[in-house]
Amino acid sequence: MHALLLPCCALALSAGVPPWVYLVALGVTLAFGRNAVFGQVPLYRSSPRVAEVLAETLPAGARVLEAGSGDARLAMRLARLRPDVTVVASESAWGSFGVGWCRWRLAGAPGNVALTAASFWSLDWSVFDAVYVFLSPAPMMRVWDKFSGEAQPDALLVSNTFIVPGVPPDRTLPLGGPLQKELLMWCRQHGTR
Repeated sequence: MHALLLPCCALALSAGVPPWVYLVALGVTLAFGRNAVFGQVPLYRSSPRVAEVLAETLPAGARVLEAGSGDARLAMRLARLRPDVTVVASESAWGSFGVGWCRWRLAGAPGNVALTAASFWSLDWSVFDAVYVFLSPAPMMRVWDKFSGEAQPDALLVSNTFIVPGVPPDRTLPLGGPLQKELLMWCRQHGTR
């Protein structure tokens, strides 16, 4: 992509693209890719299989935080599969949040899904029975520190694919996908420092 940058810029300049188009392109890029730039977390979308496995695994009446929910696709699927579960979908990239909000509204604004346009780092994790993350390797130690410092006893940390360095999971659940291979789970009581 870097090799194509200069030829694409030259092509755009020779085509007479108005300058405001570049500003709009930058805005759209930041709206959806803000977390990749500032938090080393690109937009990953959880597969439908993740919702199915979580639906089979979560305890009855669980309150779940989807930390970094992107377009809220997982939150909506999980809420549909498990009406007894409440999902709080937290997303700080406003473009992704906007898509998630539209998806939520089009689904009739289900009462067991709450969307928040905030960083999950600013939320109190002690009110959740489970925290689901599909981020990147970069923030996983910080995720672990927040989870082990704030989560209530018996709470679950569930990571799609990415490990916590030096902390083996209590359980793994296969997903069967080529990129999303497994869910890694840690229990707060077992995983305390």
